[in-house]
Amino acid sequence: MFKKLTPHTLRGRIAQQVREAILSGTLKEGERLVERKLAIALGASLTAVREALIELESEGFILKKTNLGTYVTKMSFDDVEKVFQVRRVLEAYAVGEAAQHGTSGQVEKLERIYMEMVDAARAKDTRAFNQQDMCWHLLVWEMSGNEYLQAALRRAVLPYFAFTAIRIATVDPLSLLRDAYEHLPLLEAIKAHDADGARNSFVSTVDDWLAVTRAEFARASELQPEASNQAPALV
Repeated sequence: MFKKLTPHTLRGRIAQQVREAILSGTLKEGERLVERKLAIALGASLTAVREALIELESEGFILKKTNLGTYVTKMSFDDVEKVFQVRRVLEAYAVGEAAQHGTSGQVEKLERIYMEMVDAARAKDTRAFNQQDMCWHLLVWEMSGNEYLQAALRRAVLPYFAFTAIRIATVDPLSLLRDAYEHLPLLEAIKAHDADGARNSFVSTVDDWLAVTRAEFARASELQPEASNQAPALV
């Protein structure tokens, strides 16, 4: 009647519960996560909790600080600026490599994800949009064929996607289509195997995304004491 739970399954279930608590706001940005307390609350072993936290860290939802503990991801605008500096160099390179090395199957998958992103934007489904957006970029990094580049981008950029996912309920749904359509020139350049065009398009687009994010943080600083409480641009 029942299937035995494997350690992997248990880890995934714990990660999902913690992830949902973060996305729902039950766990707040910057809140410290104590492994022993989580284990007691979830009725799980410390080992399973630790493995789940490793999974969440790889997704960018939590941050482990040496000698300070584990915390739900929280980003200031300075943090966001640094992420975009990395993206402007490393992700632009990845986009060019994807144009050169991506297979026809990967390009088809990238196009499907793009259409799902557009559909989510039209439906004003912010969480689905963010998920497809992240999947789109993850696939581009994979298409580069450089596992070291992928690892660097995952470490630097995934926390930003997690940060966006946490705050996505406050994003204006009308901006989603604009953000979705800005991926189209990148997709077309990759489909055409135009590495230079893909890189140039990405640099131009990422600068636009950063400008929007700056404006949102500036607006937030006028409306509330902490500018970091404003949702970032979806990218």
